[in-house]
Amino acid sequence: MLWGALSTLLVGCVTLPPTIPTVVPTPPPPAFVTEDAASVLPRLIAAERQASIDKDLALLAQLWTEASRIVDGRGTAATEDDYIWAGRAAILDRYRVAVFVNPPPPLAVPDDLNMQIDGATASARLGQDQWRFVRERGRWWLAELRYSQPGQ
Repeated sequence: MLWGALSTLLVGCVTLPPTIPTVVPTPPPPAFVTEDAASVLPRLIAAERQASIDKDLALLAQLWTEASRIVDGRGTAATEDDYIWAGRAAILDRYRVAVFVNPPPPLAVPDDLNMQIDGATASARLGQDQWRFVRERGRWWLAELRYSQPGQ
């Protein structure tokens, strides 16, 4: 009886060694992101679309800045009903949950993309999509995408 109680007590005290997390290497960003804005911005848009089609979450993580956001205007000019994914983690979840299950069609970004470049920030419009970019840590990033917002 004593041995049974003692063994039960000891089994409860056994601690398993901690699991060692698997390290997933972060791929390097695309080489083009350090070039001049005029050549980088159209390529960032094209890379985002192709990564969406290819379901390449690692590349998408290398395109969006940590503080980025995607805004779905829900087809109205009013901003009160917009749905916003704020931050890289939320954006990557959006790709997993919504985009990868129904990938967008291929996109040809024109060479004469309408861009406004102002130092370390830039913007572009492609159809109804409005893009914002930032230059941080020596490279260009996607900072914001607004879509489905007429009248903007």
